[in-house]
Amino acid sequence: MQVFSRRFVQVGILIFLAIVIALPAQAATFSNASLKGTYSFLNSLTTANLGTNQFAMVGVLAFNGTGNVTGSFTSISSTTPQTGTLSGTYSVMSNGTGTMTVTFTPGGTAKFAITLNSTTAGVSHGVQLLRTDDTNNEILSGTAVQQATTSATYSVASLKGNFALQYNPRTADGSLAEDGGIGIFTFDGKGNLKGTVTVMYDGGPAGGSFSGAVYTVNPDGSGTISGIGGHVLTIAFALNTVTAGQGKGLQFLDTNDSDGPGNLVITGSALKQ
Repeated sequence: MQVFSRRFVQVGILIFLAIVIALPAQAATFSNASLKGTYSFLNSLTTANLGTNQFAMVGVLAFNGTGNVTGSFTSISSTTPQTGTLSGTYSVMSNGTGTMTVTFTPGGTAKFAITLNSTTAGVSHGVQLLRTDDTNNEILSGTAVQQATTSATYSVASLKGNFALQYNPRTADGSLAEDGGIGIFTFDGKGNLKGTVTVMYDGGPAGGSFSGAVYTVNPDGSGTISGIGGHVLTIAFALNTVTAGQGKGLQFLDTNDSDGPGNLVITGSALKQ
């Protein structure tokens, strides 16, 4: 009798576990509180219109968890860079989609559709962005990656080590040479930068090592790099994925107002090795 009872209990447990496994996982419920902390963001324009100035923007978004957002940005339209601040509101629906309305100063107001991703402990580590109030035949879209869940103050010491980078241009001008590259940024944590890049330009390899470049990091995690290579390249960037005060990623754009022979923007990202 005891053997029968024991086997009955074991079978019952197995049936219960099978039912639990078969049940669908309960979907997470999102709200404005799911978007909290600071995030680096990078937006860029896609168009086939030769008469449209290429555009890209990088910066920091600070969400307060209750529907308000502030931040800073650097943008470039064709060959003209611009820096400023931003503020606005956002709303997150229970399925993780939402909207955001932001006023850029200088600039104007823009509306975005947003989708949250990579959620841990109820807070999103990433956001996809799509502008929805531009009625021209063009698309402005991008990504935001969490910098930190709580406010912090950053410096050059927050950016140290080897970072694998990749960059690509965006242009509607078919007469311009295609260009793209990968490589390594080596930050020393004191404002000095060296590295190496492998480039494909107009169907041929280029690139090499560089040294003597310098970088700055602003208190909000945005920053600049200058003095790279023969073009004396200048870059605006924003840190993300900060752990123990150290950035493990960044998004960037080329801000040289004389870089390249035409209407293009160059954007990229880097991840710590």
